[in-house]
Amino acid sequence: MRRGQAAIEYLIILAVVVIIALIVIGVIGGFPGMTRGISERDSAAYWASADVGVTRYFVSNGTQPYGSLLVVRNNRLFAVNITNITLGGNIVYPLNPGLAPTTAGLPLAPGSSSNMTINTTTLSQTCTPGNSYSVTTVITYVDSVYSNIYKFTGEKPLVGTCQT
Repeated sequence: MRRGQAAIEYLIILAVVVIIALIVIGVIGGFPGMTRGISERDSAAYWASADVGVTRYFVSNGTQPYGSLLVVRNNRLFAVNITNITLGGNIVYPLNPGLAPTTAGLPLAPGSSSNMTINTTTLSQTCTPGNSYSVTTVITYVDSVYSNIYKFTGEKPLVGTCQT
């Protein structure tokens, strides 16, 4: 009877330890599905280090169709030509989406940055100043030397606050 009692006490203590560990992991956000989302700071850090990084961004409320801005940086070791950017599934660059991906674009040398005016009229319709937005972002670019086409889909959304 003493051996059975010891085994049950051991199992109870083990169960309490496991429950406490799960509570601690849940509180510190250890389970991705339990967290409430990505913050603007986390999004900015992720996008600044992407293949073609977005170091700063400004999304207007739509009073000026092309009043939104992305500052992009080439983090690759070779020159690229940015041909297409989509935010939330909407093409925001090039400003004239009818152009073929190989004929339009913004050339960037390794490590260089550039300001890009973008068309966010479709995004801006739901962008009220002061409200936050979270959009999936896809950047398509071409290797300037070998003409390889790359499509970078961000694992994290671009998160920010709508401006006037």
